Amino acid sequence: MSSRIELKPTRMELINLRRRKRLAERGLALLKEKRDALVMELLSLAKEYQSVVLEVREKLEKALSQLALARAYMGAYKLNEVITSVRPQLAIEVRTRNIMGVKTPIFKVVQLADSGAPPYNLLSTVAILDEAAKAFREVFASVIRLAEIQAVAKRIAEEVEKAKRRVNALENIVIPTIERNIKSIELYLGERAREDVFRLRLLKKKRVRR
Repeated sequence: MSSRIELKPTRMELINLRRRKRLAERGLALLKEKRDALVMELLSLAKEYQSVVLEVREKLEKALSQLALARAYMGAYKLNEVITSVRPQLAIEVRTRNIMGVKTPIFKVVQLADSGAPPYNLLSTVAILDEAAKAFREVFASVIRLAEIQAVAKRIAEEVEKAKRRVNALENIVIPTIERNIKSIELYLGERAREDVFRLRLLKKKRVRR
């Protein structure tokens, strides 16, 4: 954003500068509003992230406990045989959404299998394995949510920094420069007006003497 303004000491230039100042101040207000809103969004994401981290820990603990029970019932060899025979059942679908003008990702976990039935032979397993599989799917979904929060937070943080730089440029460079130029032209025009008044008075005096 350039702060250099070609200065012409005319009334038209003064009008243009005043208009530019109003536009810059309006832009500054909007940028501050956007920056503050994005910061609030970041704080909200940070809070949610901590909540989901705790959720993942609880779900993972439950899933591992159920898996340990399944191993106890089935035996490690049989359990490993079932696990290695299972094909991927879940995938991640990536979309985008707009948060205050910032494009951010959405990660959605989708089921690949057509049937909701477990991808293994029920007769050769125990019910607790189904519960463990369900628990691990929930863990997976929560971990993906964590990844989404991180990705969204990264994009918003980048936009906050960008907004901060623009606010800083407007506040400390652009607007002060415009104000100085306005003041310079006002002083110039004021001085010229006083000179014109002085010349008019001299002309009147000369006419009176004649």
